[in-house]
Amino acid sequence: MKKVVIIGAGPAGLTAGYELLNNKEDNKEKYEVIILEETNEIGGISRTVKYNGNRMDIGGHRFFSKDKEVMEFWENLMPIQGENSFDDEKLGREKPLKSGGPNPEKEDNVMLVRNRVSRIYFLKKFFDYPITLKLQTFTNMGLIRTIKAGFSYLKTIFVKKKEDSLENFYINRFGKVLYGMFFEKYTEKLWGRHPSNISADWGAQRVKGVSISAVIKDFFNKLFGRKNKENTETSLIEQFWYPKYGPGQLWETLAKEVEDKGRNYKKRILC
Repeated sequence: MKKVVIIGAGPAGLTAGYELLNNKEDNKEKYEVIILEETNEIGGISRTVKYNGNRMDIGGHRFFSKDKEVMEFWENLMPIQGENSFDDEKLGREKPLKSGGPNPEKEDNVMLVRNRVSRIYFLKKFFDYPITLKLQTFTNMGLIRTIKAGFSYLKTIFVKKKEDSLENFYINRFGKVLYGMFFEKYTEKLWGRHPSNISADWGAQRVKGVSISAVIKDFFNKLFGRKNKENTETSLIEQFWYPKYGPGQLWETLAKEVEDKGRNYKKRILC
């Protein structure tokens, strides 16, 4: 039996520990797993902090993946809601429910199906994020700014910047005007560094295939009623799963699973 030490009880560390302890095949090597966490919280940057009876997420974390195995892994930890929650009923929301799934008003170990609503506050108005081609978007921008944004984007079709920074990565996909409006200050405030000082490769991981062309394609797919969930960009999804008590709840649940499995080796695995 090999001893494995994992640094950090975040999503990656906990999942790695779980997979190592879950080796059930006789021909596979068994592991003794110890996970070291310096804080009192489980979940890393996806944790939910408890303070004075309140639960606060550290950043917005939604549960969605194009990988079926990942989705099944999360669902096995926390089943999908089978009945409407209070706010679903109150607001008349319609959403796909899991047949036989738990009632979120009666059970706590449940994944809620949430409608995505993301907004950017700019020019004292709210814009959809990611940017959409709704009439409201153009009304908020105004005629002159819309024309400038359009020509700025058209320029990127013929003149591409060298993608040696996140700034150029965004400009190549949205044009300089839209970059300045929606991405430059937002990115700097969020990550503490100007986009010109952030790697373009890192940006590609964050926004993947999202661009004006992807937004236009998504618009026409919706206009003509075409849905292709397999190819939907992660940043353009409209629904996602969310644990009843915040993202940290799922990782706390996984931590308990890992501890329970680790007890087979009579050792505490979360230190």
